Amino acid sequence: MNDKMKNLRRFFRLPYPRAAQPPLTVDKDTAYQVLEISEQGLLIAPKPSVPLEIGETISGNILFHDHHSEEIEGEVYRIEPRGVILKLSRGVSPKYMMQEQIYVKNTFPVFFRYTVRENFKATQ
Repeated sequence: MNDKMKNLRRFFRLPYPRAAQPPLTVDKDTAYQVLEISEQGLLIAPKPSVPLEIGETISGNILFHDHHSEEIEGEVYRIEPRGVILKLSRGVSPKYMMQEQIYVKNTFPVFFRYTVRENFKATQ
């Protein structure tokens, strides 16, 4: 399989600019910043004070910019330098994913164009 095929994804991943990263609250004392989101996965910023392990189950709520909250559940799938990847068994609804994509595109048009262009170049 060539590199281009390896980079194809089943679900669209929406990256967030720093100013729009929603919090994922796991318990009263622990919140992670969501860096990317898809219907069945999350990339969250690591917290050195609360290390996660591959296979660990996580559940919590993501609070979005419009105060809409989505409950998620999943497990730690991979740990990378850029963050922790969660594979969700209960994720964000497709309808809300579209709303978030529109929000990021309209509120941060320069970020969205730059990110899409850079991701496209990486797959060529």
